[in-house]
Amino acid sequence: MGKLDIVCNALDNIKAREYVDSKCVFYGKPLLESGTLGTKANSEIIIPFKTKSYREHEKDMGDDESIPMCTLRNFPHLIDHCIEWARAQFTEVFEDPPKDVNKFLEDRDAFFQKANKQKIQTKLDMLESVKKHLEWAAGCNFNTCLRMAFEQFNQQYRDRILNLIYAFPRDFVKRDEETGEESLFWSGSKRFPAAAFFDVSNELHFDYIYNGANLYAYMLKIPCIRDKDEFRRVLVDADLQAPEWTPSAKFLAQVKSEVEKDGKENNNDNAPLIDNDDEKITDLIGFLRAFDSSRVVHKLEPADFEKDDDTNFHIDFVTACSNMRAWNYEIVLATRHKCKMIAGKIIPAVATTTAMITGLVEMEFYKLILGLDKNKFLCCNANLGLGSLRLFEPAPPKAAVEVHDEISMGIVKPIPPGFTSWDKVIINRGDLTVKEFIDVFPDVHYGCTIESLFFKNLKKVEGDVEASPIWVSFPVGPAQKDMKARNENMKFHELYSEIVGELPNGRKYILLDAQVIGPDDNDASVPLIQFIFA
Repeated sequence: MGKLDIVCNALDNIKAREYVDSKCVFYGKPLLESGTLGTKANSEIIIPFKTKSYREHEKDMGDDESIPMCTLRNFPHLIDHCIEWARAQFTEVFEDPPKDVNKFLEDRDAFFQKANKQKIQTKLDMLESVKKHLEWAAGCNFNTCLRMAFEQFNQQYRDRILNLIYAFPRDFVKRDEETGEESLFWSGSKRFPAAAFFDVSNELHFDYIYNGANLYAYMLKIPCIRDKDEFRRVLVDADLQAPEWTPSAKFLAQVKSEVEKDGKENNNDNAPLIDNDDEKITDLIGFLRAFDSSRVVHKLEPADFEKDDDTNFHIDFVTACSNMRAWNYEIVLATRHKCKMIAGKIIPAVATTTAMITGLVEMEFYKLILGLDKNKFLCCNANLGLGSLRLFEPAPPKAAVEVHDEISMGIVKPIPPGFTSWDKVIINRGDLTVKEFIDVFPDVHYGCTIESLFFKNLKKVEGDVEASPIWVSFPVGPAQKDMKARNENMKFHELYSEIVGELPNGRKYILLDAQVIGPDDNDASVPLIQFIFA
């Protein structure tokens, strides 16, 4: 291929695709992207400076119909409902809580700020979860993991069901608001459930505790017990006893509200509040502020769901979780393979589809080698199940436009006008200090002056980029004044190593973001800045 350097991308993971795309954009390389989904296939031809990048294309959200949350939570009638619910349980139990605990341990003020932004019910659930996990993590052992899994078992498969039966007994009659007609509540697709009472000799019950306890052990960084005979012995010796069930006023209020709204509310935050919720929140905040973090030896380990590792208990837990749910509602149980297919969103590959889209991408590959113009290239959407094939030209790159800034109440103009994601401001003037960089910037980029400067930090915190300025033109307060005076005389790579971390071996550039003022003294936006220091 010589110097063409084309990237052909056929990765399954969206994040991996976006990573490859980001590198192609940064280095200015073509990307031939394609994918299949059963009988459907698509290809995108991405050419530097001439087409949109992969990230700029509108994402296809699919045509799958979502399942109402009321059905998933309380009235499943298909095994698919149970598996979707079990997959959500995995996130709610093994991913989100340890992340919240870690944020609390890292920075309590930031944690409480995050909690205060939530609606009351979400805030209460978050605080209760963090309190519970902190207490578990303090002086924990494998018996702690058993108790955690046992508590989840009783909450989901005994207490939840008993509460539901209490709210809507078998002979409960519902009345149609419009016609006044009465009918049995448990009819049609609604299956009357049965509560599960833990029995160590029941394999469904045992599998749930086995997989759940080992996942909790991973979270608490305790050695797992993989040998099932050994695990059973430890479980029997623990002699776990479930507390007596009492009706939950919160659950009853929530489920009745959801039924009244006919499952249209998909957000748990809309659950009715209980009178003493504010008092509970105050008590929880007081407990957490006074909590001695030294009691927790290390941070918790969130479980990042991975369907292809058969040793990590992930798919096994989802299988046990969904089959327990299916047992509650007398639904036919699922195999591990079926749970893996649905929870992992695996769509069987069709060889014909793959062969077709591969051939189409190869045609575009030849066009790249021949150096043809952009108007000769074609992207594709196809569906062999429908016999459809649609070819179309690649879209041009998205150009930056003027925007209204709500903070400054002014117009922010792109400089240069219409720059795209392919563009960069490249500064290659040697190993400059921050102050030298600020001074040279107007000469390099259309007379623009920098107001504040940031490292392009890829670290994400709760979905947002964590970034603090490394230089500001008008510092506010002593901290910013000290920061400016200290930083502007430092070399960029030394400052980067101190704030972000060591650069990879061989990398001689640093990426920067800046807030700038244009030559007309108005706010402006500029492309990504690449500072080459050697």
